[in-house]
Amino acid sequence: MNKQLAVGMVGCGEIAMENMGAIQHSGNARVVLAMDPHEELATSLAAEADCPATTHYDEVLDNEQVEAICFCTPHDLHAEQGIQAAERGKHIILEKPLATTLEDAQRLLKACKDNGVRLSVPYVYRYHENIIKARELVRSGAIGEIVAVEIHWIGDKPDSYWLTGFSGRGGGSGWRKSWQRSGGGILMMNCTHFFDYLDFITGLTPVDYAARYDTLLTDVEVEDFFVGILRYDNGALGSVLAGSKMIGGRYPGEQRGSRLYGGRGQIVIGDKGPLFMYSEREDADGEKGVWKEVCSPMQLETTYGQQAPETPRTRYMREFAAAILENREPPITGEMAYRSLETVIRLYESLKG
Repeated sequence: MNKQLAVGMVGCGEIAMENMGAIQHSGNARVVLAMDPHEELATSLAAEADCPATTHYDEVLDNEQVEAICFCTPHDLHAEQGIQAAERGKHIILEKPLATTLEDAQRLLKACKDNGVRLSVPYVYRYHENIIKARELVRSGAIGEIVAVEIHWIGDKPDSYWLTGFSGRGGGSGWRKSWQRSGGGILMMNCTHFFDYLDFITGLTPVDYAARYDTLLTDVEVEDFFVGILRYDNGALGSVLAGSKMIGGRYPGEQRGSRLYGGRGQIVIGDKGPLFMYSEREDADGEKGVWKEVCSPMQLETTYGQQAPETPRTRYMREFAAAILENREPPITGEMAYRSLETVIRLYESLKG
């Protein structure tokens, strides 16, 4: 049997079920220990992964079999738990964000570097076929130089989400409601994925930030509506409109996602729809001067824990495990994840300062 990376799961809530399923389907990794302070969460995930369970983080750190740790814990725990893991020589898969502050994220990155530990964040949109296709088209000049970027995320999260998540496996602590614990609302929790994949697609870096945000319809501390403006290093403008409690959510067929405006065309990326493009170029993936579908819809995970060998999350876990087993950097590094966190933090700070 080929070598498999032995992973400890720390935090066994709803996103942990996604990650556990992806690890188990990767073919080159397996969950060997599940930890959560809520015993019922740890034991239920352990039963699915066919591994032992514990309620003590120290047992994961002390376990010599564990080579890497997948953290699915509240945001305010990420930096300290990650630093402890790095100091014990454990490689790290860390659910976004890296931390709730840039200072803590920098401390975590330094600890990983000092201890020779690989750190990665599962920004799994990078593994969706239409994101990969969008990158190929933009980098080939299919729509010309990017002049503007638009991000759109509209949802209607139920009140229960803030206590137990979408699946009911949230532990009930309500950490998502708190600025101190979560680091922010719709921007930190959801739009960070878009900042990451736009970085991946375009290579553009934000250099100026402006924002307005508020808590309008939700009984939480964090923002549930956000409007922001970005200026990128090539001069392009970016807009962000996001809401987590927009009554009625999206109309039938409406997509969350982003839109790229270039000097010679556009690309539209929906979170569940196909990739569309309009281009004036003769050789830009099809007929010139008409809107066309250039990639089929994203293959998104729709049921928590129900992964398969070729979902984007499984492909991410397979590539992370391969990188660790081959002693090289994973495709998504901590430094890459830092860039999307910095965009989030700078947008928040722009209103305060």
